[in-house]
Amino acid sequence: MLATTSIHENVSSVSEKYPAVLLDAYGVFWGGNEHGPIAGAKEAMQQLVKSGKIVGILSNATQLAAKEMAKLALNGIHQGSHYHFLITSGEIVKDLVQKQTLEFKPSKKSFCLFGEFHPAFGHHTEIFEGTVYTEVTEHKDAGFIYISVPHKNGISQSDPEIFKDEVARALESNLPMLCANPDRFAHAGKPPRPVVTQGSIAKLYEEMGGKVYYIGKPYTTAYQYAMRAFAQYNILDPQSILMVGDTPETDIRGALNAGMDSALITQTGNMADRIANHGVKNAIDALNDIPTYFIKTL
Repeated sequence: MLATTSIHENVSSVSEKYPAVLLDAYGVFWGGNEHGPIAGAKEAMQQLVKSGKIVGILSNATQLAAKEMAKLALNGIHQGSHYHFLITSGEIVKDLVQKQTLEFKPSKKSFCLFGEFHPAFGHHTEIFEGTVYTEVTEHKDAGFIYISVPHKNGISQSDPEIFKDEVARALESNLPMLCANPDRFAHAGKPPRPVVTQGSIAKLYEEMGGKVYYIGKPYTTAYQYAMRAFAQYNILDPQSILMVGDTPETDIRGALNAGMDSALITQTGNMADRIANHGVKNAIDALNDIPTYFIKTL
């Protein structure tokens, strides 16, 4: 594949024919909370908006959108000048539980966490606040398990197997799991390194025989929410939108399923890790989800 694959410099090299661009956050323009914006990303986003494109952000982050937007603003990334709208997976879950339109019907109006409350990421309390679902501590009292941000004593981990015994104990409950972030890894720390996120826990649970319901990329619901947001700007055709991401299995697969063209970033984020570990040719040849374009950076 590599012999016929061109890797373009940046998004402006491939986005001319698209009136709209949909961005992933982590690994695309955001390097993690300790790192902040990726070099040159703010300028690239601003240029997209200045050129007249409608720019959306679709993130698998489990924070509510308002908090994510406030964080970006503190780092010089502002709605209006750098993007038009931002949707997080956490915001989608909040909307679904408020409307009681989850894909599954819990046996009880209660949930328990997988793992302990994360001292830095208490997103789930905001997601379920004001809804019919209450948090309980025992599996026997819960209708489902919500996967919190995985950690050990407040420290993010790089190996999913560390959580295997904990997943096995959760499986004994025979409860469905709700995974609001299908990404298996995200970048954190300084310098950024891949750490285990909710998608890795969900995968282990499924491999052991458990049932998982996913919300976020690459699943249809996330892109439906994005299309509703684009419709406010008269962007109605998914083929007029270019999705830009760093993770083939979520960003690129989701775009393919939604009928969008896509660009996979190769020098930052998850794809950059694969290239560093396996080389460009092997990393690209191993892909099952093929983007329309490869680009080095945003």
